Amino acid sequence: MAQEKVTSNEALQWCQNFLRGAWSSITIEDMRMERISGGLSNYLYCCSLPENVQPLGDEPRKVLLRVYGEAHKKHRGTLLIDSVVCTLLSERKLGPRVHGIFPEGRLEEFIESESLRASEIRDPKTSRKIGRLLGELHQLDMPLVKEPIWLYYTIERHLSDLPTDTNKFEIEEDREIFQELRSVCNFTEEFEQLKKLLASIQSPVCFTHNDFQPGNILRLKSHPEKFTVIDFEYCSYNYRGFDIGNHFCEFMFDYTSSKAWPFFNLDFTLYPNKIQQINFLSSYADAIISSANEKANEGSLLSTNNNNREDFAFLLDIMVYNREELIDQLMKEANYFALASHFFWTLWSINMATSTAIKFGYMEYARARLTAYYVTRNLLVGANEIPPRFSEDILRSDKNPFNKSYTKINNEQSVN
Repeated sequence: MAQEKVTSNEALQWCQNFLRGAWSSITIEDMRMERISGGLSNYLYCCSLPENVQPLGDEPRKVLLRVYGEAHKKHRGTLLIDSVVCTLLSERKLGPRVHGIFPEGRLEEFIESESLRASEIRDPKTSRKIGRLLGELHQLDMPLVKEPIWLYYTIERHLSDLPTDTNKFEIEEDREIFQELRSVCNFTEEFEQLKKLLASIQSPVCFTHNDFQPGNILRLKSHPEKFTVIDFEYCSYNYRGFDIGNHFCEFMFDYTSSKAWPFFNLDFTLYPNKIQQINFLSSYADAIISSANEKANEGSLLSTNNNNREDFAFLLDIMVYNREELIDQLMKEANYFALASHFFWTLWSINMATSTAIKFGYMEYARARLTAYYVTRNLLVGANEIPPRFSEDILRSDKNPFNKSYTKINNEQSVN
């Protein structure tokens, strides 16, 4: 746990200002405040009324307090978008209710739920359900910039924020890893090559979550078969291939099981194979085909007043491709845009290592994502292998520029 970034007095004041009712009559000693683990960008707390105090009206007994982390505070625009989107989803009953928004964070409905475990997104039945969930999410219309500028703009911002001095890192090993990364990758030149490569991949633009990983997918305890999505701080209009490819990358990581540094487990060989990808993409395709057919039947897609190009893009999918061809196209988009995911989170992680007090092996994570980036690129471009298949032999070969620091520990892949 990082050093606490909010006091009980601050938390109570926010609860009293926005919740009122019984919250107005309790003291700091009365309120129960519990730190929730798992946040890599924000600080999360559960605040609740004492058991002997009953609500006076419809105010909640328990709320989630989200306090923005240091990295987000530098980019207020991101936090504004997150707040707007979460409020709209709340009103549409598609996400937790938002009880209050303030400069340091917000108060949300505390949903009795549990985040999916890393192993669960690899379960075929669960994967189909969340594949459809992502397909439905991509149909939402949000009051955000419709041009897909977020991805490259954010990467450019992360590039400009990269440390120029290794003394920015407090840990000696972080300095060594950063030097290793720079010895392999000229980030600015690599970014230009990545843009050229992705320019050849046709992927429709839609509303995307951009961090669709197990920790942000909740199973409702009241309805165990239902899932909801949280944490829209990275959402935007973006290429759908990025959202899907980013999710596939998360098959390799486990952020909850490891209780020791670097606080994540990694197995590159868990990247989804063709059968697993088809399982997810079939359900995703069914969701967008169903939605496009409904809109076409209603005539909304053919209306001359309809300026939603995302609707037309998805309609084009079902006009040009049959279901199997659409799945193949989605697979191509996802695996190529997985490169953008790896590159994005590499840069994000390097900058987090110098800007946050949250305890996590950010530089180890950066090296892991850059390792996956190069191996994926070499297999996609060099061998035309879709999806790329990670193996011990490949990870220890020249296809992995970090093969000298790659090792296998306790039957789990890791970068040491």
